[in-house]
Amino acid sequence: MPGKSFIFFFSLLFLLISASAIAQNDISRENQPSDSDGEVLRLVIIPEKNVFEQRRRYKFITDYLSKKLEITVLVEVMNNYGEICDAFIEGRADVGFFGSYSYVLTRAKAGIEPLARPVWLNSESTYRGYIFVRKDSGIRTVEDMRNKSLILVDRATTAGYIFQLYYFKYSSIDSLDDYFSEIIFAGSHDAAAWAVYTGEAEVGGTKNHIYNDMAEEYPDFKEQMLVLTESPKFPSNGLAVRKDLNPAIKLRIRSLLLNLDKNEEGKNILKHFGALKFIETEDEDYRLLYTMINALNINLKEYPYKK
Repeated sequence: MPGKSFIFFFSLLFLLISASAIAQNDISRENQPSDSDGEVLRLVIIPEKNVFEQRRRYKFITDYLSKKLEITVLVEVMNNYGEICDAFIEGRADVGFFGSYSYVLTRAKAGIEPLARPVWLNSESTYRGYIFVRKDSGIRTVEDMRNKSLILVDRATTAGYIFQLYYFKYSSIDSLDDYFSEIIFAGSHDAAAWAVYTGEAEVGGTKNHIYNDMAEEYPDFKEQMLVLTESPKFPSNGLAVRKDLNPAIKLRIRSLLLNLDKNEEGKNILKHFGALKFIETEDEDYRLLYTMINALNINLKEYPYKK
């Protein structure tokens, strides 16, 4: 297992990268043109992984939309999952790529409209939440987790909070704060997984795609880690728009995404993005998540997604 010095270095590096990205976002916002003339589309992205990786992947999609729409598409990676909701409430965003919970939360508070979501290279357009530990921790059951440290992602995520909250509730745990010795929020899925691997936390929750990508890239991570349970499937990284966006632009965005796999330029963009195609997405696709939210007695309009 890596030593504490490695943990400190990784954490410091993550903070420096985040701070640099935030500064770049602030600078770019100061130089952004006004959207009052309808020639700017402001697109925001959840911080699923580190910000530079996020910008690299989504740049192919946003550049294509900008070219085809003949509109400047300005991209911003949010500092946390809850901020994407703030951006729409405050009128700072027109389009966004959402996790499933950040979508239903923003829809309840700002009335966004879903358009499409990607089908990944594994032919899935959905994801699951994981609960995992290190194999050498000796933790195998919920009872084994008592008084252990738990690291999650963000209160506005399904795979990194809502699923775990639901799972533990139906394991007769009403208060995570009372059951675990410490609750930590990593801010991104990869950071939560790394924290358990490096020993900063004993139990973790994250999205299966991120966890599985890390297991594939790092053999020792795969060898040392163990998934104890997983959630049902939820819609993955859907694109939604503000409710009062020009209807013609909505239809054009939907058409462009749904037809990406039907031409060579689009196929090349999808290859760099890491997807096979986009499919239509409706609010009904999130029914299972709404059921879980109701079971947890969460009022979306009052939900404290930041703390």
